[in-house]
Amino acid sequence: MGWTIAWVLSLLLLLLTGVVGIHNGLTEWGEGRTTMQHSVTAGVFLYGILGLVTAFGLFGRRRWSVGTAIAWAMAVTYVPGVAVIVYGEDGAILSSAIAASAGSALIALGVVWTAHVMTRRGVQFASNSR
Repeated sequence: MGWTIAWVLSLLLLLLTGVVGIHNGLTEWGEGRTTMQHSVTAGVFLYGILGLVTAFGLFGRRRWSVGTAIAWAMAVTYVPGVAVIVYGEDGAILSSAIAASAGSALIALGVVWTAHVMTRRGVQFASNSR
């Protein structure tokens, strides 16, 4: 039952970041002033695409979704830390950027681990029959 819950939560998170990432990536594309600000927008768009692709693969329990989940995790970890630094005012400090990326990385690690476990052969969903 625990893996089924993790699978559903991972799918929902991937779909949410997918839709929001693509929307924000498209609507904010020309708003950056510096190269690093543009890299944040590109990262948001990238994790949007990878989120939807990974959700599709994880839903079908395709083994390749582990690779796309890792790429999604890298993008979703990069964006918040860099965004804090490049969009923050003078008060933005390095520890805030580290905390933002570390929090995202922990959540992303859970999604990657769930993709790894749920796409192995022989893993069954929890059922009500015993």
